[in-house]
Amino acid sequence: MLQLVFRRLLVGFSTLFVVISLTFFLMRFLPGGPFDRERQIPPAIQANLEARYHLNEPLYVQYGLYLNDIFHGDLGPSYKYQSRRVNDIVAESFWNSFKIGLSALILGTLAGILLGTLAGTTQNRFLDGLLSLFGISSLSMPSFIFGGMLVLLFALKLKWLPAARLETPLHYLLPVCSLALVPFAYAFLLVRTSVLETRRKGFVMIKRSFGINETTVVMSHILRNSLLPLLSIMGPLAAAIVTGSFAVEFIFAIPGLGKHFITAVGNRDYTLVMGITLVFSVILILFNTLTDVLYGVLDPRLRESARGEGD
Repeated sequence: MLQLVFRRLLVGFSTLFVVISLTFFLMRFLPGGPFDRERQIPPAIQANLEARYHLNEPLYVQYGLYLNDIFHGDLGPSYKYQSRRVNDIVAESFWNSFKIGLSALILGTLAGILLGTLAGTTQNRFLDGLLSLFGISSLSMPSFIFGGMLVLLFALKLKWLPAARLETPLHYLLPVCSLALVPFAYAFLLVRTSVLETRRKGFVMIKRSFGINETTVVMSHILRNSLLPLLSIMGPLAAAIVTGSFAVEFIFAIPGLGKHFITAVGNRDYTLVMGITLVFSVILILFNTLTDVLYGVLDPRLRESARGEGD
């Protein structure tokens, strides 16, 4: 197991270095710069700004300086908000994104497990077909379109819920439901398929032959064995939450990392884009590593495979 953890962390650090490098150079190759304005600024001021942020240095020197700052835990100054550090912006915004993302992941996954189990165990073909159609439709619909529909219906049409910001618990409902759509779809479709396969296994037939209550068979044997494959996709589910949060936070005017990322790209705020990319990459790498470790703990076959590769 230690070999598995070490290998995953090594791959994670390598991936993080590649992401940092690619993002750094891609941002520099985009047209425009952080100090380009509709109205031309005097050349002397332009030169002073570039010298202040080392943008007048060769690209490899800028890259080395940035890696040195990252190594010391400094994400640098924001080019757009010149009186603020990227560390401060990320620290203030992270909690909003974390609350919405974690709530959406829990809500969507639990709803997917519940309805997926219902669809996989029901004898009603109409109900199974209806739930399956809903699950496939959820997977096909982007979060920002679903979020726009929720705002149109519940905020503008019915006026039941607020459309933006995070001022009260009610403000969380629409953005959380928008982000929960994708994890719900994945969890529903995977659990439904796993339940359908598991309920035909021989050990399930044996449990039923003992006269065990059907609810106990479903909860203790069918569902328990069907949830293991769901754990293996928790990493991609977290990735879906992260990528979906960009547009959702922008739609609902949430001061989170996703909203700052979109505005930073438009402003060519190199350091802010790099800082948010770094934070999201670390979260995804840690989430994938934790998923692999938990899967190895629950599935002995993966531990044996890791031990065999290490020999």
